[in-house]
This record gives sequence, C-alpha cells and structure tokens, in this order.
Amino acid sequence: MRSEGRDCGVAFGMSAFGILPRAFALIAVLCGSSAGVALAEEGLRGMLPSDITWDQRRSSPDVFYAGIYGDPAKPGPYAFRVRAQAGHSLPPHTHPDERTVTVLSGTYWSGVGETFDEARLEVFPAGSFYVIPAGVPHFSAVLEGEVEFQEAGVGPSSHDLVKSGGGEK
Repeated sequence: MRSEGRDCGVAFGMSAFGILPRAFALIAVLCGSSAGVALAEEGLRGMLPSDITWDQRRSSPDVFYAGIYGDPAKPGPYAFRVRAQAGHSLPPHTHPDERTVTVLSGTYWSGVGETFDEARLEVFPAGSFYVIPAGVPHFSAVLEGEVEFQEAGVGPSSHDLVKSGGGEK
C-alpha cells in the first residue's frame, strides 16, 4: 500500500518535491493571509500581556487592577484583571450583573452568603472558571501566594457592599 501512495505523484508527472507540495504551501499562506485580513476587517481586537497596564489599588497586601475591555460603569461588555497577594479579601457584596471569573494563576477562594465565613470559601485553582449570578451576595479571599484572575460582565455594573459584611482587606 505504501508504495502505491509514493507513486501517486509520479502518476501525475510530479516528484515528492515537485509542484504539488509547493501549491499546497502557497494555498496555506494565502488562506492564512486572507483569514488575517478578514479578522482585521471584522474588527478583531486583542491585547498581549505586555500591553496590560496594572494600577495598584491597595498595598499591604498588594492588589493590582487592569482594565482589559470596556468599562464596568458604562453600558456594554467589560473585562478586567486583578492580581492580589495573600491576605487580600473582599467582604460580602453584590453586583447588578452576572459575573464570570477565570483564575489565570494562583488560587482564589470564593463563597456565597451575606456574612464572610472562611469555612464557606470554595477553592478555585489556576484554570478554574465560575459564575456569580446577578444580585447574589458573595465574598472572596487570597489565602496563600498570589492570584491573578479575570472577571467579566455586562455594564453598567457596581460593587455594592452587603451591610453586615465587614471590611475589605
């Protein structure tokens, strides 16, 4: 069977290093180029890690914020990233929109309820994804190391503290 396959190019007057492989290479390059142009024409927007601008929001423990897409305060989709060190925590709060959270590195702990309760924290290691429905009181913490996560939703949004939730660290 193998020798029949090798003879196929010869049957069409071409060697293994002849015109056919070059034609396939040219088609691949042209298709790749036109796909790139088509994506650019459709408005593809991206951001490389080196393009991200981090703003320090707190220190001791350090917390950094980076707007990735849109603005949570305005109508429309948005995404932002947070990088935080061990010791950072958020008291119970809600958002008017559904939030999706993807843990990019480290480990993040999050729980649901109107009172911060470390026993109710669920662990989300790097690669995890979870959803917080709109209006659901939740809290979170970084118990060890450093974490980076990306959060997204559809604005306008806000961060509304639950009155019995305690303070932010």
